[in-house]
Amino acid sequence: MPGDGINPKGFDNLDKLFKQLAVDANVSLAAALFASAQDVANKADSLVPVDEGVLRASQSVTPPRAMSANPSARITYGGPSAPYAVVQHERLDYDHPKGGQAKYLEEPFLEEVNAWPTRFAGRIKLASRYLR
Repeated sequence: MPGDGINPKGFDNLDKLFKQLAVDANVSLAAALFASAQDVANKADSLVPVDEGVLRASQSVTPPRAMSANPSARITYGGPSAPYAVVQHERLDYDHPKGGQAKYLEEPFLEEVNAWPTRFAGRIKLASRYLR
């Protein structure tokens, strides 16, 4: 899956940012990760292939645990029909006459990651304001 093991450039300055903000780094990081996941999920929903809308309705966003040593957020589609969701995501040759496209999750994810670390640092700052 896209994102496994991604280490975008510029994250070396996040420790400095956390110290400047004087807030719990884990909580701020978790909130920023969840905001990023929600943004990706919202964009993905507009790209999900539509037949009857079942795939779009199956989206799930799992927030990170704030105190985890390796916080991560998860966006999934398909539930028990995950194999169907994977096929719809990967098959570039499928026609979607009612709308949507392949790579419906990958494209918004890559857009989000390409905006890091600037966008992510902004999300951390915003989260820290709410936590104070």
